[in-house]
Amino acid sequence: MPGILYHLSFAEEVYRHLPSSLDLDKISFMAGNLIPDLAVDKKKSHYRKDASVKGFFVPDMEAVKEELYVPTNPIKFGMYCHLYLDNFFIEEFLIPEFIWDNKNMKVINPRNHLEWDVPTFFSQDGMYGSYTEINQLLIRDGLVSMQTVAEIPEVLPNTGMEVFDNRRKKTWKKELEEYIAEKKSYTGNIFNYERLWASIERIVFQFINESFSK
Repeated sequence: MPGILYHLSFAEEVYRHLPSSLDLDKISFMAGNLIPDLAVDKKKSHYRKDASVKGFFVPDMEAVKEELYVPTNPIKFGMYCHLYLDNFFIEEFLIPEFIWDNKNMKVINPRNHLEWDVPTFFSQDGMYGSYTEINQLLIRDGLVSMQTVAEIPEVLPNTGMEVFDNRRKKTWKKELEEYIAEKKSYTGNIFNYERLWASIERIVFQFINESFSK
């Protein structure tokens, strides 16, 4: 569910904290982090199962780990990294961050008491617009390496897995260019930048500890 710049910033942080003994090609790893969202069949490419709150879906991490946890393969490991963030961003940040009033079909931000009906929250006037606000801050603070992004090929390598190689026509680079072009001012009404980034950093260290601690 996080946007493309969030996955790139997460991958950048993960790569910085990989064990020095793991000689992993960075560009291939970053490319792997982009691949799951390009698949035509997002249900299969994200190994979807019900999350802890009705209406949300998260990757089945047992199945993901079985198929994609290959630290010596930068593409597959990058794909694993992408799905790891999807799972824990939803379960450990997005769901706890709000009050989900299913009875009245409302989403409430307990920090400022703003509320939205469900369709508005999951729209460009809501959550997705808030992602756009924070995109500019991720770039401003160097949390996304635009130099690295420029080195990732527009047409990403195939994985040898049909579900991931059957991709939509729109490339990740076109999508990214559109996001960057949106100069939306930061309000913090939905997502607080510091809280969101702190959550991503926690997930980075959780990922590293789970992946490499003996």
